[in-house]
Parts: sequence; C-alpha cells; structure tokens
Amino acid sequence: PWKHALKSRSLPRRGAQAIVTAAEESCDRMGISSMNLYQVQNPWYYVGGSSALADGMLDVISDDHSRYVGCIDMSLSKLAKLQKKLRVQGEFVASNQFEFSLTNRKSLGMIEACKKLGITPICTNVLDGGLATGKYTSTNPTGGEVSKGEGDTGPYAVRKLEKLDAIFQVQNSLKEKVNRRIGDSLLKFESGPAPKINRDITTTQIAINYVRAKGAVPLVSVTNVKMANELLGCLGWDLTEEEVDEMDKACKASGV
Repeated sequence: PWKHALKSRSLPRRGAQAIVTAAEESCDRMGISSMNLYQVQNPWYYVGGSSALADGMLDVISDDHSRYVGCIDMSLSKLAKLQKKLRVQGEFVASNQFEFSLTNRKSLGMIEACKKLGITPICTNVLDGGLATGKYTSTNPTGGEVSKGEGDTGPYAVRKLEKLDAIFQVQNSLKEKVNRRIGDSLLKFESGPAPKINRDITTTQIAINYVRAKGAVPLVSVTNVKMANELLGCLGWDLTEEEVDEMDKACKASGV
C-alpha cells in the first residue's frame, strides 16, 4: 500500500468519512446505489487507526452503500481488531482478499486465520500468472507454444520449473485420477439422469479447485471464452482429502 501511495502521490485517508466517500464513489462509477460487498484496501497508514476504519466500514453498511464489508491484503492483527470492533455493533468483516495459489502458498496461514475469525478468504492470482496451470514444465518450458526464436525457453526459467517438477507431476496424475473418479461415479448414478459434470479435467482446473479445497474462494480473471469454459469445468466436483494431501506433499517437497 505505501508503494502505491508513493507512486500516486496520494495522501492517506483520514477518518471514517473517507471510507464512506470512497464507497459512494465506487457506487457512482458502477451506476448503482448499493453493493453486496465493499472491500477496504489495507492502508499503509490511516489517520484515526483501526477505530476510524471500523467506524467507516460500519457507516458504509448503515448508509446502505453495501450490505457487507471486507478487506484487501489486511494483516492478521488489523483483521482481528476490525472484526472485534464490528462484532460489538452486530456486524462483521465478511472477507479478506489476498494472493494464493498452488505454486505460491505464502498466505496459507492467512486462510486458516481468516476461517478462525469467521472471515471468508478470497484468493486472487490463483494461477500465479500461469505458473500454476501446469502448462509450463521443465520438459515443456514453452507450454507447447511455438518458439519465438533461438534461445526462447518460455516465460519461466527452466531452473524454476525444475524446482516445481514434483508439483506438476502430481497435478498431471490427479487430472487423470479425477477424470476416472468422475466417470466411475456417473456410471453408478441411479437417481434419475446423471448430472452433466465435466469429464475432461485439466491441470488448470486442478489448480483452481485446490484453492477451493484449502477453504478459500478463488477469484479468477476471465478474459476470453476459453477461460470461461475452463472455469465452468471446475463446477460439480471437488478434490478429495487424499488428493489434496498428495498436492500438499508435492508442494512441501518443492519448497512451496
């Protein structure tokens, strides 16, 4: 947050009213009178501290600018303080948004902490810029795409991909395993027509549903029809505890 402040040369917000004003401006930009969820970015410094933040979030709800309020990249200590202050008034911090993926698990502890506080963890960059898709590996660094010329080894260093080989291998084996499991369950389905569930699971979908399995809501950027279909293919099935454990062990073996 402080880097953004320096780049934008913006002064820190002051007091509860600044939160309300920001929520009003968000509604105006979207052409709506109220939102379902308004999330406050973690401030590098806030005049008035946690009390002003909490009061502002409560005012956003009471003024009907949003039904729920949440946070973005908020530290655990600030989250706990805000949750305590909002609970006293009969409201609560609904969410905290931060980065997490199969190949970037630095915020794994935050997911668990959020759940203990009754806060829904929302995870962004769940494909880690493409690294977590399993598309790029040490034996296929260009991801099957046409080389851009001599010396082109793809978007990631081969050494980095080699470090993650164990993850990609398990990810690929789970793709086949889940496909078989879904096929078997549909064959045994007896209560009317079998549900229409994706039976062409991809490593990308394994990565997305891994985030779900850890107890978070994956927020995936959809920029084309292919990605939309990829996301729809995540519905109707989950990774089992055993499968998640396999992925966890591979991540730990890769130092992730």
